[in-house]
Amino acid sequence: MTLLRNVLIATTVITTLATQNTVAQDELYLEITQPGLRRVAVAAPPLMVLPGTPAEAAKVFQETLDNDLAAAAPLAVVDQRLYALVEDDPRPDVLNQRWRSIGAQFLLTGTVVRAGGQLVVEARLVDLVSGEYAFAKRYRAGVTASQVVAHTLSNDIVQVFTGRPGPFLSRIAFISDRSGTSEIWVMDWDGANPTQLTKHGAIALAPIWSPDGKHLVFTSFLRGSPALFLLTPQEGYLRLLWDKGGVNSSATFSPNGKNIAFASAHDGNTDIFVMPLEGGEPRRLTTARGIDTQPAWAPNGRQIAFTSTRSGSPQIYLMDADGSNVRRLSFDGTFHDEATWTHDGTRIACTTKVGGRFQIATIDTITGQQTVIPAPGNNETPCFSPDGSMIAFVSDRTGSPQIFITDADGVPHQLTSEGKNHSATWTGASK
Repeated sequence: MTLLRNVLIATTVITTLATQNTVAQDELYLEITQPGLRRVAVAAPPLMVLPGTPAEAAKVFQETLDNDLAAAAPLAVVDQRLYALVEDDPRPDVLNQRWRSIGAQFLLTGTVVRAGGQLVVEARLVDLVSGEYAFAKRYRAGVTASQVVAHTLSNDIVQVFTGRPGPFLSRIAFISDRSGTSEIWVMDWDGANPTQLTKHGAIALAPIWSPDGKHLVFTSFLRGSPALFLLTPQEGYLRLLWDKGGVNSSATFSPNGKNIAFASAHDGNTDIFVMPLEGGEPRRLTTARGIDTQPAWAPNGRQIAFTSTRSGSPQIYLMDADGSNVRRLSFDGTFHDEATWTHDGTRIACTTKVGGRFQIATIDTITGQQTVIPAPGNNETPCFSPDGSMIAFVSDRTGSPQIFITDADGVPHQLTSEGKNHSATWTGASK
């Protein structure tokens, strides 16, 4: 949080772009995560480093920016090997045409300089057709915060084309046994800076972020039986939420952060309950025979997806937030579990079973159309990035369970490798 407070945005967006300025080629993965989103060709040569700027800070900034832009869903960064073909010219219209000749639609330019003990970055995004600025901002931060500046700039560029900031200041909480016991850890979106949050020496399961990123609710065996706890990482504060009636697990926050839904067997059968985050007696939402678990609150707050065996096998169902209007969503196959919503609430991702292996699938919540994302090994527990452009998931394709993310092209990137890691939960809230 302290680093972000130092990032002062001195100017605002000059021009707003409509998403009609797009290229014609859709990527398959964008069809899955953001239907209709088309990729924009951006040339992003290194920003000019002015004299007096610490070389290491400039290097870290540029490497971070390059990595972010390469992973940005709406962008297709022009191959840097083509930049040498563009000869400089004092005439802006001629220079813009030369950039367009190598396939660019937009050009990112700017400077990096140390001023008054701070790192100052000026960035401009030029529309190569009109010659006008699509975007121009100045960022000022401590020299040691060069990564944060780069992530912030990348987020803002993504927002120009999608209306939503990118995921580059987001964090992923997860469960890892690398310290000997299954504890909660947190890392940056790309796997950097892994940090252990709990050191209870007891099994922790299924963490979930609050919408504001300030709290985590998770299941822990800290008191013997599986109970729900609330953790405030920045304060190191831990509070028991509910520990009655056997298993209490798979919590999910309401979009306003005031309530949680969870699975509990404290009335005998395993059902979905809801309770205020501040405490109180849980209210039962499901009553059918069979196991009801893994609730996932829709972004609009009006629906909850959950897993139920009431039809004989685990399937995804939807219900209104008060427990009424229950209907089955998944029909293709004999196993569906671990539903998670896209940010716009039009689709869910879930775990299904294909050919004896777990795989990730998405289901349209209106039409019920299902799309399976085939991959080697077992792949499960999906979680969307805050902007909906990536999916984090668990896979054993390299041996033990590890956390991966898929980038804008659907290419998997392994984020963890030490110990066994699972149960990723993504928050857009920054440190």
